[in-house]
Amino acid sequence: MKIGLTGSIACGKSTVSQYLRQKGCFIVDADAISRALTADGGAALPEIRRAFGDDVFSGASLDRAKLGQLVFADAQKRETLNAILHPMILSEIRRQLDRLDAPGQIVVGDVPLLFECGMESMFDTVWVVRAARETQIQRLFERDGLSREQAERRIDSQMPPDEKIRRANAVIDTDGSIEQTHRQVDALLEAAVSGAPVRRRRPPQPSRLSDDALPEKPPIPRRAVRTLTIETEEEAPRRHGRVRSPFDGLPSPVRFFALALAVILLVTGAVSVTKTYLAKQEERRRLEAEAAERAQHPLYYGDLITLYAAEQSLDPALVSAVILCESSFDPRAESRLGARGLMQLMPDTAEWVAHKYKEDGAGYSFDKLYDPETNIRYGTWYLGDLSRRFDGDATKIVCAYHAGQGNVDSWLKNPQYSADGVTLDVIPTQDTATEPTGDPTEPTEGPTDETQDPTEGPTEGPTEAPTEAPTEAPTEAPTAAPETAE
Repeated sequence: MKIGLTGSIACGKSTVSQYLRQKGCFIVDADAISRALTADGGAALPEIRRAFGDDVFSGASLDRAKLGQLVFADAQKRETLNAILHPMILSEIRRQLDRLDAPGQIVVGDVPLLFECGMESMFDTVWVVRAARETQIQRLFERDGLSREQAERRIDSQMPPDEKIRRANAVIDTDGSIEQTHRQVDALLEAAVSGAPVRRRRPPQPSRLSDDALPEKPPIPRRAVRTLTIETEEEAPRRHGRVRSPFDGLPSPVRFFALALAVILLVTGAVSVTKTYLAKQEERRRLEAEAAERAQHPLYYGDLITLYAAEQSLDPALVSAVILCESSFDPRAESRLGARGLMQLMPDTAEWVAHKYKEDGAGYSFDKLYDPETNIRYGTWYLGDLSRRFDGDATKIVCAYHAGQGNVDSWLKNPQYSADGVTLDVIPTQDTATEPTGDPTEPTEGPTDETQDPTEGPTEGPTEAPTEAPTEAPTEAPTAAPETAE
């Protein structure tokens, strides 16, 4: 199922989108696509520079604040920017929707300008997120530091909320608490999984006219009355109780054969239609069962895991299993050794991976590991590196991830743990029931030599599971990034 999620600025759409991600839905984020297109080296930057000049740039980087002030104050400039970005964004949204679409999977298109771009037909249902105007203004003041005039100008630059509500299939109200918002989303998801119809919010209906205000029915013209009384040749048999048959006039044997053939074709068609109907019903039951299973066992951050697992040629299930073991899908998890985030990356490992991504400059910070996407991207890259080192052997990969490559190499050389030097027969950690007698090998924190070349991989694993893993996934979405021009 493809769900279109939209709403005006500061309506709480990002909060709803984040909660849907936590519930196991794949998210196609139009704002994220827009940011990628306008980031350093983005595909849209040359066109934006030609259209708006160097004033909206700081060196090679786009000054989003300047561009935002410009386009929200001038409708013509806003249309110019949209003409540049919208085709690129639309193409990428369509590509991601096609890539993620699968039986039983719920894919959510988070698109602020869904109706404005005429994208309703791309989705099976459309949900609109709304908030009171004063709520929007207050959120823009707290989030972006906008004055009331600036906030109102941005709100008024978009399609009126009432029009979006009129065109949507369901409405999510975010004026209440986050728990109330989540309950609305849960109800809509349950209806989507079960196939139950969603009550559509209807626009106000005009009041019914009284009988006195209704115009009189015009009289039937006399000529029309005369026409109705004329009996045609084809109508005569019907009035006298006999209906003409297509077989009238044919010899009896031919008529019998034609009638038999018609019956055979009718029965054959009925059987075929029945089989098709039953097959579709069976497929529907299978998809509903799969969807229900996903709802009971959701895959949090599924779209990010799928994306970065594909980049490293990894099974998404392996990445998900590592996250579940390391942090129980808590993006704020932190171990006693200092490992952080979903995949519990240690500082040295994160810095090494950032160097590989060429992100270890002034913009790198260890605090970025609290960001789910950064953490999954770095951790998945490290898993991919281990997979290449150990030829895809899942046992050695996860052992190296937890205890370090150096320890795995030493275990393979020890006949006590590996009979052939290739397969780990025993995993000598405190977490295994097959631990041999003697002192177990404790995983260490990784390299301590400050002079180590950052281009060399860490010798030890990046993680140690947090001492107390949370029992459930977080329910409160992080603060959404400021929206770009919409």
